[in-house]
Amino acid sequence: MKLTLTIKGVARPILATIISTSMVLGANAQDGEQLFIRNCSACHKMGTRLVGPDLTGVTERRSEDWIKSFITNSQAMVKAGDADAVAIFNEFKVPMTSFPLTDTELTALVDYLKGFGAKVETADAQPTEVIEEVPIEYTEEDVTNGRLYFQGGQRLAGGGPSCITCHNVTNDQVIPGGLLAKDLTNAYGRMGGHAGVAGILGAPPFPAMTNAYSGKAALTDEEIHTIAAFLSVADDSSDQDVAGFEGESRMLMWGFGGLILIFIWVALVWRVRLRQSVKEDILKRQLRSI
Repeated sequence: MKLTLTIKGVARPILATIISTSMVLGANAQDGEQLFIRNCSACHKMGTRLVGPDLTGVTERRSEDWIKSFITNSQAMVKAGDADAVAIFNEFKVPMTSFPLTDTELTALVDYLKGFGAKVETADAQPTEVIEEVPIEYTEEDVTNGRLYFQGGQRLAGGGPSCITCHNVTNDQVIPGGLLAKDLTNAYGRMGGHAGVAGILGAPPFPAMTNAYSGKAALTDEEIHTIAAFLSVADDSSDQDVAGFEGESRMLMWGFGGLILIFIWVALVWRVRLRQSVKEDILKRQLRSI
C-alpha cells in the first residue's frame, strides 16, 4: 500500500512535467515563428540573401549559444573580436540591432530556425519549383512623393524627421543631404532592392532611426513604398557609392550661406533696437516737471 502511494505520488509530478514539456516544445515552433516574423523577417529571408544573410542551415553552422549571443548583442561580439561575427559584419556592413529577448524566447527562435536545415543533394531528389518574385513597379507619382518625403518637402504622417536630415543622396532632384549617416545613393541595390529597403524602413536596426520612427512616428506602408521608389531611381541614375567631395563642398556652401543670412538678419534686428533705456523718457518728463 505504501509502495503504491509512493509511486502515485512520484508519478503525478512526472506526468505533469511530461505534459508541460510537450506543451512547451509544441509551442516553441509557433512562438519562434512569430518572433522571427516580428523581429527578423525585415532583414532575413530563408533561401535568399536580403539585408542580412540567408539563415538556412544556420543552426548547423553555428552553436546554439553563439546564435543566442549574436541575436542578443551582435555588436558586442564584433567589438570582442569574435571571428565569425566580424566576418558577417564586414560582409554586410549593416549592424544588426540588439534584441533583449528572454532565454525562453531565444530558445523558441533557435528551435524555429532548426526547421530550416541546409538542403542535402541526393541522386533521386526532385527539382524544387522556383517561384519568381513579382517585381515591384513604381509610378512617377511614387518617385515624386518619395523624393518629397526624403527631403522634407512633404511631411511624414507620423511627424518623424525627413531622411535628408542625416542622409545624402547624390541626385539632381534633391539638395545635398546630411553626412551624419551612410550615403543612400546606391542603397537600393546595396540592400537587395525593395524588400531590403522596406525591411530597414519598417523595422530600423539602428538606434537613432528606431527612436525617430517608433510608435506613432513609424513610417506608413505608403511612405515606405514611395521612399523606396525614389531610392530606386537614385540608384539607377548614379553609379557613385558615397557622396563625393563635390557633394560635401555644396553642403558646406549651403551651410555658410545660411550662416551669412543669419548674421544679416541679426544685424538688421540689432539696427532697429532701442538705443536708449525705456525709462529715459519718463525720467526726462519728471525732470521737466520739477
